[in-house]
Amino acid sequence: MAGAAVEVCLTLTRDVAEQLRRAAQARGVTEEIVVRQALDLFFRLDEVPPLQDYWFSVAAMREDWDAMPEDWMAADDEVNDAVPAR
Repeated sequence: MAGAAVEVCLTLTRDVAEQLRRAAQARGVTEEIVVRQALDLFFRLDEVPPLQDYWFSVAAMREDWDAMPEDWMAADDEVNDAVPAR
C-alpha cells in the first residue's frame, strides 16, 4: 500500500533541469516519474555490491583482455615452431 504523498521542492541548475526534461521527453513520461525512478535506483544501491568493486573488476578484465592477443600470438608461434614443416 502506498504511503501518503509528500511534496518536496528541489532546486536544480538550468542544465540539470534541461537534462531532466529531455530524459522525461525521450521516455514519454513526466519529469516526476524520472525523478521517482532515479530515487528508486539510488535507494536500491544499498542492496547491491558497491560500484567501486564493479569498476575494479571491469578494469582487471580489460587488462586481461588487452594482454590476451599477445599471449595468443606467442602461443601460436610456439606451436608453429614445434610442428615441422612438410
